[in-house]
Amino acid sequence: MTRPLFVHLGCSKTGTSSLQAGMWRSVDAMRAVGVGLPFTDRDEHMAQLVRPLGWQPVEGFVGQPDEARLARAADRLRSTPGERVLVSNEDLAELTPGSAARLAELAAEAGLDLRLVLTVRGWADQLPSEYQQFLKHRMTLTYPDFVQSVRDRAGEWAERFWRRQDPVRVLDAWSGLVPPEKVHVIGVPSYAKDPDGVFRIMGETVGFDHTVVARPAGALNSSFGVVEAEVWRRVNVALGDRLPRFTREYGASLRLPFERGVLPKLASPRIGLPDDVVPWLQEHGRGNVATLRERGYDLVGDLDRLVPDDDAGRPVVVPSEREVADAAARALADLAVRHNERVTTIRARLTAPRAEAPRSRWLRRSR
Repeated sequence: MTRPLFVHLGCSKTGTSSLQAGMWRSVDAMRAVGVGLPFTDRDEHMAQLVRPLGWQPVEGFVGQPDEARLARAADRLRSTPGERVLVSNEDLAELTPGSAARLAELAAEAGLDLRLVLTVRGWADQLPSEYQQFLKHRMTLTYPDFVQSVRDRAGEWAERFWRRQDPVRVLDAWSGLVPPEKVHVIGVPSYAKDPDGVFRIMGETVGFDHTVVARPAGALNSSFGVVEAEVWRRVNVALGDRLPRFTREYGASLRLPFERGVLPKLASPRIGLPDDVVPWLQEHGRGNVATLRERGYDLVGDLDRLVPDDDAGRPVVVPSEREVADAAARALADLAVRHNERVTTIRARLTAPRAEAPRSRWLRRSR
């Protein structure tokens, strides 16, 4: 019997960080229950599968496939032990019809039966979450402008939100490639109310005991408050085109320090959903649920979560200039301390006494 390959496409901000961290820490335990993980961290997924399929930051799958690396990816998929194979990366939500077809070919080359898994949440949660995520990618829009742009589907950031978060658009790319009964759409429960929910439902869908997955301590990729988000946005504005290399410059110098404590998380009120957006989200959510049901996908969990309640909106908190200035000053001080710690560590390494290198046999004989 052909082994199934489950490709978890995302969407992002649906508990993917916690789920992936848990699975990658549990490779041996997953293998013991019959699930093979060919790529065991985000870097491996990106380097060996996502980027070779043509993915580029912000732009999505606009590049040409790297066939040599994809051939190695097929070999990795084929040689991964287990009754079933699982790949998980939320950037795969952005696949175009062409790159989705190439991934389907890759599964066939590896002799695997392709299945899709899409985890989804309602946009009442996703709009505030993705706003913060896009700030980490240099976005400079204010939150109200971002929400309006998504509603109007206007601009690069709105288009990226739709690419990553609209389940109908995500699955449109796979039309004709995977039968509907092999497409599993999971309505993810709230992490705060059911922290095991995404692990449990993923286990039921793929076919493994979810309790073997080591749970990360607390939620990963947690949120910033309105003040801290505004500080990040203004820093992006001030940077302009500087630090153009995203990973080596922007990521190393700003994103990582901000994510790892320079900007405290949830130190100010949460970013909420404007009241006047709720009716539009309800209409859009109902349309998506109806389409997903009509297409005959395997629907898991409560898909009605995609439709926000009438009371989902709340007044948008606008931070004062004093709050933003105080938070920015604290962030600058913490960034200076962190930079000093880094410099001190580098100096210590440079000045540490080095053991004398062993003399080569030729040098000893010549002397």
